[in-house]
Amino acid sequence: MNLILIAPPAAGKGTLASMLNEKYGLVCISAGELLRGVDPSTELGQMIREIQARRELVDDKITNALMKERLMKDDIQKGFILDGYPRRMEQVIAVNEITKELNLKIDYAVLLNVDYETGLKRTIGRQICPVCKKTYNKLTGVNAPKVENMCDDCNVELTTRNDDTEEAYKAGYERYQVNCAPVIEYYRNQGMLIEIDGSGTAENTLNQLEKIIKEEKND
Repeated sequence: MNLILIAPPAAGKGTLASMLNEKYGLVCISAGELLRGVDPSTELGQMIREIQARRELVDDKITNALMKERLMKDDIQKGFILDGYPRRMEQVIAVNEITKELNLKIDYAVLLNVDYETGLKRTIGRQICPVCKKTYNKLTGVNAPKVENMCDDCNVELTTRNDDTEEAYKAGYERYQVNCAPVIEYYRNQGMLIEIDGSGTAENTLNQLEKIIKEEKND
């Protein structure tokens, strides 16, 4: 089974992808990770990092080429998940061309719906242990540290990411709404879209997806 995950910031795409990988062996392919994986000592790697440092978008030609190369690897035989790609209609067209050329098929586009306020709390409330990298949240009521601002396991002070701000979240959410609206509509019209509520726990999100896919296969 091959999936595309579509969601606003802080909707839990990465967590869902990891759970699907662990349970079903689906390989998670993130465009962001592909770009970060380019050797920084190369000219291409340096260019990508300079573009990202300016918070600009890397040219689709580069992303598409990396995606095609990744989808040619043998480890996708059990299935794959495209995490956060495609984000725009130009990338949808590229995905269609790449999968056709490689004789692959996208089964479903999975839309995780999370409202603005929920995503904002997940973002600005996020805290990370600098030692074990465990993630907490002080605002959502889910996975809060037992002792305020301290890691449960390492007993060290938790940190926050510089970009976990309301301003950054708002900008990302607005970009998502503008860019992904036609993508969502495209997959809906193709009869490929699965919509699930991503505001609950990760387990609940996975259960919803499994139930819908099971029902789709039984129809």
